Formats: sequence, structure tokens, C-alpha cells
Amino acid sequence: MRGTWLASLVLSSTLTLGCASTGAVPPPELAAPRSEPVPVKSPTPAPVPAPLVAQAPAAQADVEVTASRPVLAADKEEEIFVRVRVRGLPLVEKSRPPINLAVVVDASGSMDGDGIAQAKAACTSVVDAMKEGDALSIVTFGSRPAVVVSAKRIDDESRAAAKKAIAAIVADGTTDMTGGLRVGLEQLREHMKPDGINRIVLVGDGVPNDAASATALADQANAQRVPITSLGLGPEFDETLMARLAERSGGSFHFIDDPAKVTKVFQDQIGKMNRLVARNTWVELAGGPGVSIVEGFGVAASGRTARIHIGDLTEGQVRDTYLRVKLSGHRDGLKVELFDATVHHQLPAGGADIPVSTFASLRASSDPEARREANKEVEHGAAKVRVADGIVRGIALARAGDLASARKLLDAVSKVAQEGAKRFEDAELKGRVEEIAKLKKTLHTLAPPAPISPFAGLGAGAGAAARPMKSLATPAESLGVRSSHGDAMRVLQGF
Repeated sequence: MRGTWLASLVLSSTLTLGCASTGAVPPPELAAPRSEPVPVKSPTPAPVPAPLVAQAPAAQADVEVTASRPVLAADKEEEIFVRVRVRGLPLVEKSRPPINLAVVVDASGSMDGDGIAQAKAACTSVVDAMKEGDALSIVTFGSRPAVVVSAKRIDDESRAAAKKAIAAIVADGTTDMTGGLRVGLEQLREHMKPDGINRIVLVGDGVPNDAASATALADQANAQRVPITSLGLGPEFDETLMARLAERSGGSFHFIDDPAKVTKVFQDQIGKMNRLVARNTWVELAGGPGVSIVEGFGVAASGRTARIHIGDLTEGQVRDTYLRVKLSGHRDGLKVELFDATVHHQLPAGGADIPVSTFASLRASSDPEARREANKEVEHGAAKVRVADGIVRGIALARAGDLASARKLLDAVSKVAQEGAKRFEDAELKGRVEEIAKLKKTLHTLAPPAPISPFAGLGAGAGAAARPMKSLATPAESLGVRSSHGDAMRVLQGF
């Protein structure tokens, strides 16, 4: 028995070890019993969120480029006119950012009477037009600047206090326009925000004590993204300077022939701020092969590329810029690449630059019939802008003392006006011809007085005996010059 038990044990161990070493499966009666596997339920994976994609803000401006002739002569150098049109699109945001406005008013002695009375009425209308949360300051300048209404947010209390302060304004002293602009900028900084609408409205009726320093203030305003809306009032202000202040700061210029119209212009400006759709708008142009800009009208542009500053755009506003462009010859049937154009702008509340691009092309043809086609709308617009630009530049040349160049330029644009009036049956251009003829007769009144001779007062024969007096224009002539300039600026600014 004992031997039999030992033999069985040895045999069992041998079989088990053999199965382990060879990988063979032991017989069922010798294998260890196994339990059935328990199914394990896998956890439901958590949903993976979709990646967040920042939506680009909707554009609020667009641009189009149109040539005066869509078909060019093959293998021939030509010049055409090109219109660059920028348009403000419909408002997306119905609520506007807060307005931060500084009104800078000429309160020098020349404003005494109806001028200062209407300016005060206009300031009062601005106080009424602004909403709660907007900020307003009012600065006057005579011999020195004065803060009439310090920068405050509009509420019932500040509104009443502002009206009381406006009523106390009086006109006296000389014309420290530079001081007024400087203090106006300082007041504006109190409530300046990147997402706010920051503006200066300047009203003046005279020549400032220091024109050069006033221009420097406009450059400072531009660097701080503060456009200046300049309003020239009456027959005596320096129209060239007031327009320059607006242009260099990215604002607009307006001529006001009647003080009673000041309030309406102020209200229009507030209305435009309420309908603002694009800020800091400008156009980048890049010409195709063989394309060069000869000159711009109302803008400085030459060469293959250009940067056109537009400034602010309101809903539905259209701003046109015209260029004279030269194109080299292209083979018959070829597509002529004209311009890549991109309008850059920001939304009223600021933020990132929004670019919108377009491309314009022409066609070269040897067929004379195909080349007869012309865009008369562009040609007509170019004629009006060329005349307006010539009037503005002619007046500026006269103010700088270059009467010969001023007359030569006015003669040239008078011919453009004559031809345009006949070709397009345009009564406005016909009126410009008469206007230019009158302007030429009064140009000498704009020239600065000649310098004092070093020999003055040294006796007979020693040289010029006295400082030559500046020729004076009649009030009607002076008003006519400012009116011609104002009408021309409206055309250039698209008003």
C-alpha cells in the first residue's frame, strides 16, 4: 500500500511539471478548477468639448476700386483715373460706446456779439444732446485758455452746472488757439478710454497768435487717436490752417457762413457719433506690374503703393478718393492687374484691426471699338475732385505768398471745370469757372505782408521806407474766399 501511494504521488508531480514546462494543457481531472470571468462595464467616457473658435468681428466698412476705362489700348502706355471708394456698412451694435467730448471755443474779441452768442447756444445744445455716462468739457480761448466746464460725466447735476457756466462766457482778448487746443486735450484725457469715442470740436473765427504751434497740437491729437472737427466761422479765419488741423488729426473741416448755423453743425456732429460704425479707417493700395500713381487729389500719393487715411465712418457714409494712374503697355487680350486694395478699420468700441480686401483689374485690347467704353461716373467724379483740390491748394499757395503758382494752378483747374461742365452738363462745374475767376482777383489779399526792409527809416534813397501794408479785401470778398474753400473741402471730404 505504501509503495503504491508513493508511486501515485510521484506520477502526479511528474505530469504537473511536464505540463508547465511544455505548455501542454493538463487533463481536466488534474487541472485546477476555474471560475467564470465577471464582465466589467467600461465607464462612459466624458464628452470632449469642441475647441473654442473665436469669431472674427463683422466688418463695418468695405472698399471698391473702379477705373475710368475698363479696356486699355494694347502695347501702349496710358493714363486713367481710378476711384477708391470706402463705404460705412449698416450698424451692427445698436448701442454706441460713451462719448468723451471737448468743445474748444474761440472767445477772442472778434467773436463778440452774434458769434459768441451762437457759440454759447451751440454748446448748450451739445449738453442737451449728450447721454448720461458721456463726458463733456468746454474750454474757451482769448488771450489765454480757460476751462469753463471741467471734464465730467453727464448726469442731471453736471448738465445743469454746465449750462450755467456756458451762459457766463464772454468774448475778449486775442486768439490763443494753441492754448485752447492744449487745454482741451488735457481735459479729454480725464475720461479717455480706448473703447470710447474721444473728440475735440474746435470753433474759431480768426487767425491764431501762433499757427505753427497749433498744427503741432493737431499732430499730438492724431497720435492719441483724437480727431479734431474744426469749424471756421465768418469771413476772417485762416481757412487753410483750420482745414489742416482737421486733416492732420484725422477729423473734418466745416465752413460756417452764418453764426446761426453753428448749433445745427454741432447737432450733426453728435448725430454722426451716434451712428459711428468704423474708426481709424485707412486704405492700403498696391499697384500691379507696370502700374504707378502719378498724383492723388485731396491726398498725397505717388509711386506704386499708397496709404489713404479716411478716419471715422458713419453708417452709410461714402468716401471717394481719386487718383491719376499711369499703366505700361500690355499685350492684346491680357488681363492687366490694377490694384490690390485693403481697407483697415476698427469697430467703434476699438479692438483689433479688421481688414477687408479687394482686387481690381483691366483688359488690354487692340480693338478700337472695345476701347471706346468709359465709366463716365468715375470721369465726372474725377473732374469735380480735381477742381476742388486745385481751389484748396491754390488758396494755400496764396497764403504762403506764392501768388504766381496759385494763379497758374487756378487757370489749369478752370479749364478742367469748363470741359467738365460741357461734357457732363454739370451746372455746378460751370459755377466753379465763375468762382475761380473771382477768386483769382482776391488772391493777393491772402498773401502775407512783405518783410520789413533793413533800410527802413534811414532816410530817402536808403531803401524801402516802411513795411508794405497787406492788401485788404472787402467783407464780401473775404467771405467769398472762405465759401469757395469750404465748398471745395465738402467735395474732397465727401459731404
